[in-house]
Amino acid sequence: MSHKILVVDDDLDVLETRRIVLERNKYEVATAATIGVAKEILAGEQIDLILLDVMMEKDSDGFVFAQYVKSREEYRRIPIILATAVNQRTKFKFDIEKDGDFLPVEKFMEKPIDSDDLIVAMRGLLK
Repeated sequence: MSHKILVVDDDLDVLETRRIVLERNKYEVATAATIGVAKEILAGEQIDLILLDVMMEKDSDGFVFAQYVKSREEYRRIPIILATAVNQRTKFKFDIEKDGDFLPVEKFMEKPIDSDDLIVAMRGLLK
C-alpha cells in the first residue's frame, strides 16, 4: 500500500515538481495551492503526511494550517514537514527543539529542498 501525501504550496511549479518526484517514488499525491483546498482534501481523503509551505497568500498560512491540523484529534497523527524559505528572507532558522511548542511539526526543511533529502525525511516519518 502506498502512502498518500498532501503537498500544500501556492507555487504551482513547486506543486507539479513535488508531485512528479513523489509519484516516481511510488507515493500517491494530492496537491493544494490554498489552505482552503488543503482543508477540503484533508476532510475527504486519508492523508499520511503533509508537505507544507510556510508563506503562501499570507506569510503565516503554513503556521496556521499546521496548528489547525495538530489541534484536531482526527488529524493529529499526520506528520508535517514544513518547507520554508523564511531563512532566506529573514536569516531566522527554525529549530524543532526550540520552536516545536508554538509550531507543531515533525520536521523543518529549508527551500530549495533536495528531492533525495525530502524522500529520506518522508520515509523516516512514515515508518
